[in-house]
Amino acid sequence: MKQKHYIIIDFDSTFIKVETIDEIAKISLANHDGNLSIIQQIEEITNNGMNGNISFQNSLEQRLALLKANNSHIKQVVSLLKSKVTNSFLRNKIFFQKCADAIYIISSGFKECILPITQEFGIKDEHVYANNFIFDDNGNIIGIDKTNPLASDGGKATIVKSLGLSGEISVIGDGYTDYEIKEQGYATKFYAFTENVKRERVINVADVILPSLDEFLYLNKLPMTNSYPRNRIKVLLLENIHKQAYDLFVNQGYTVETLKGALNEDDLSEKIKGVSILGIRSKTNITAKVLENADRLMAIGAFCIGTNQIDLHAAANRGICAFNAPYSNTRSVVELVIGNIIML
Repeated sequence: MKQKHYIIIDFDSTFIKVETIDEIAKISLANHDGNLSIIQQIEEITNNGMNGNISFQNSLEQRLALLKANNSHIKQVVSLLKSKVTNSFLRNKIFFQKCADAIYIISSGFKECILPITQEFGIKDEHVYANNFIFDDNGNIIGIDKTNPLASDGGKATIVKSLGLSGEISVIGDGYTDYEIKEQGYATKFYAFTENVKRERVINVADVILPSLDEFLYLNKLPMTNSYPRNRIKVLLLENIHKQAYDLFVNQGYTVETLKGALNEDDLSEKIKGVSILGIRSKTNITAKVLENADRLMAIGAFCIGTNQIDLHAAANRGICAFNAPYSNTRSVVELVIGNIIML
């Protein structure tokens, strides 16, 4: 009988791209005197807690003491967080739908902010464990429920222990408190999630470094939208190609490297190894020698009008698609012509 596989996922900076308490601070302190200084303090305390430089309980207490927020700010931050879901989580909703029974969210964040997000992914409410705010009669946050294990150090490990899960247990998170679940013997593997933030101390103790959720699903043969992790597909952009191209690739999960200038034949022959997608302008020459070293190249994009700098015959023989942007300068040419007409 196959062993059950449970997946425990952190929320802040893992399921979403940001830290919830930092975002609450930015919203609630927007019109507060000295707001930038207070927000910076909160963010610094957050990072120290996530890196394990100070205890989680100490980190949480310090941040709550600086926070001036109420129910209306919670509603605003929930609306914001819905737009901050991590890219690889967004494109793999099929995983959450098909594996709902095995997925748990265990977070040191706040359930009031988490449930509206996880519900949209089909994650069971009873599988979400997080802190709870305490409000006064006017809806102001005055603290958290300190009887909740997640309000104290080692709370995540305590929750997992109480669940009594039997089988393989994987933990995905960006913080040291996520690693503590494995450290205390309640998880099989700890995956350091680095798509949003990279914490050196957390990476150093991880069983696996996880650049995206796609990679985890691929390694564990779980349902995923794409058949192959995009983070394993390397893109090389040369000659200072517009940042928008870089952003588009990165947002879709590809591993991207950029260089400002062109490379000569020898340097490009070495650099092209392992590259799947190459972006160039007119100064980079793609010769037969370069293509001989292109062991994974699938496509060459010429971010310019011509393709005479590419050995199209050699590329075609290797099944490499080459394309250009034939109309990219049309508007500039028209503007030049009209400018010259006016001058004449």
